[in-house]
Amino acid sequence: MKLRSNFSSFIFIVFLAGFPFSSVFAQRKTLAELPKKLKEISGLAFLNDTVMVCMNDSGNDPELFFLNLNGEQIHKVTVENATNRDWEDITTDGKGTIYVGDIGNNDNSRTDLCVYKINGKGILKKETVKAEKISFSYPDQKEFPPELKNLHFDSEAMAFNNDSLYIYTKCRAEPWDGKCFCYVIPTKVGTYKAKKLSDLYIGKNGWWKDAVTGAEIRNKKCYLVTYNRILIYTIQDDKLKYDRKISLETISQYESIAVSPTGKIYVADERNKLLGGGKIYIVKEKKEKKDGD
Repeated sequence: MKLRSNFSSFIFIVFLAGFPFSSVFAQRKTLAELPKKLKEISGLAFLNDTVMVCMNDSGNDPELFFLNLNGEQIHKVTVENATNRDWEDITTDGKGTIYVGDIGNNDNSRTDLCVYKINGKGILKKETVKAEKISFSYPDQKEFPPELKNLHFDSEAMAFNNDSLYIYTKCRAEPWDGKCFCYVIPTKVGTYKAKKLSDLYIGKNGWWKDAVTGAEIRNKKCYLVTYNRILIYTIQDDKLKYDRKISLETISQYESIAVSPTGKIYVADERNKLLGGGKIYIVKEKKEKKDGD
């Protein structure tokens, strides 16, 4: 997601300066500065135990980038028959299939939302690949765009789970209501009405803190990232039960999260002239200090 303008970015920084930030409960280690070509990284996932796959968001070429565990680029592939209208997240099924979510919908006006399904087997030896398309719509959206209070049909977060794709919406409602909805669609190529599973309340502080920008599901845990923290839920019968949060060290344009098969958490942020970023990190939890410690 691009910040709307330099002026908006300036206001964003000034506004944040007035917030008394709480203690840090995470150790964020920088793995690498991402290549300039990946300055708008918007999705991150594990292809296998040692390789991550990622991509840029809207307006960039339809390309996939591959990183090693040190965050270094080792390969790049062009998706021939796809358009990057607003790529916002990426996920894999653990068996070699890659899913790219063209699910960004800032104005809530799109009628061509889709996920590109790509065979990732042998992809590290290829220069180009072709994708199949999974098209979908939200059954409860009746207007394009809807009224300002109903702007709940943008998304920057998608994860694979139990042979389905889980899509988590980003609130753009005015006035802000802090809601995130979870929808599910099949992984089979076709056209679908997404099934609404649940809704979450993320927070009252607006998009700079309480908008969901990335998702991962691993070992029955759902990880949602915002610009200042990671929210972790336990999945029980397709419902999300809040577990805990990991507060990140600084507010940044975090829009990507991946969890390794061994449970290590990686996040990446977009490069921004005012906020910095353009890096990939590994995040470790710290125990919260109790009063008197």
